[in-house]
Amino acid sequence: MIPERLMRALKDPVYLGYQLRSRYFHAGLMRRYGELARAQSCNALYLVLSFDCDTAEDIDVVGELHQRLVDIGVAPVYAVPGQLLEKGELVYRRIHESGGEFISHGYVEHTYFDHAKGRHASCFFYDQVGPEAVAQDVSAADKCLRDVLGIRPQGFRTPHFGTYQQPAQLEYLHGLLRQLSYAFSTSTTPYHAFRYGPLAPADGLVEIPVSGMGSAPLTILDSWACFAAPDRTMTSTDYLREAAGAGRNYRQAGSGILNYYADPSHIHDQAEFIRAVESWLTIAEPVNYRSLLEKTNVI
Repeated sequence: MIPERLMRALKDPVYLGYQLRSRYFHAGLMRRYGELARAQSCNALYLVLSFDCDTAEDIDVVGELHQRLVDIGVAPVYAVPGQLLEKGELVYRRIHESGGEFISHGYVEHTYFDHAKGRHASCFFYDQVGPEAVAQDVSAADKCLRDVLGIRPQGFRTPHFGTYQQPAQLEYLHGLLRQLSYAFSTSTTPYHAFRYGPLAPADGLVEIPVSGMGSAPLTILDSWACFAAPDRTMTSTDYLREAAGAGRNYRQAGSGILNYYADPSHIHDQAEFIRAVESWLTIAEPVNYRSLLEKTNVI
């Protein structure tokens, strides 16, 4: 069986070209990225640190993590599926009242505990449930944030966002978000940033892709892969090394958005994660998404 990444490269020569540049020509790739960033009024380096709170375990640790991050100067953002927002209402309300930003992350819980394997597994993929279910989930999540936290969300991240990337899928998603008057989506992988820019115009809003590794800029730097996956080949040390390498790449670009995310239950007690964040803070201004869009004149 041909690996999915190879199959995509064979079908899309442009994607293949970016993959080769990310592997062998970092300097040129980052220079091009910086040019795209400045063309989109992103004239400095910004750090947005967000947290996908996809399990009930996150509720138990996210409050303490939030305070620790605020204490070192971060402006954390939270993406919580609506059903979990309801379950953890008291915790998440306190975070909201202390200044934490919340974006919509769908309504239906998209993980479940697999008792046979003794760990959480993924479910409710947008690319599998069909357009009507996606529309219902986006609408229900918006209502939940209004009802539970009393906010009108401005941004959205799809569940399992790397699986909902086809142009027609993104066009459909952006259309739904535009109907709700959202300002942005952050639902795409690093490739989208290098091809279209870190604040890519998207059907009346902007798409803010997540960021990648130092050694492989097109590959997401993922907390699950380094801290939690039972079959992981990377470690917390690898996460710190890749974070530092990414920082060097962005410093070379001169402008752009370090848009990183993690799951609180994966990293709340991991010193290497905090050290990675501190390394980013030496080169980039910490902001949340709203501040970012204000500084770049998007809103």
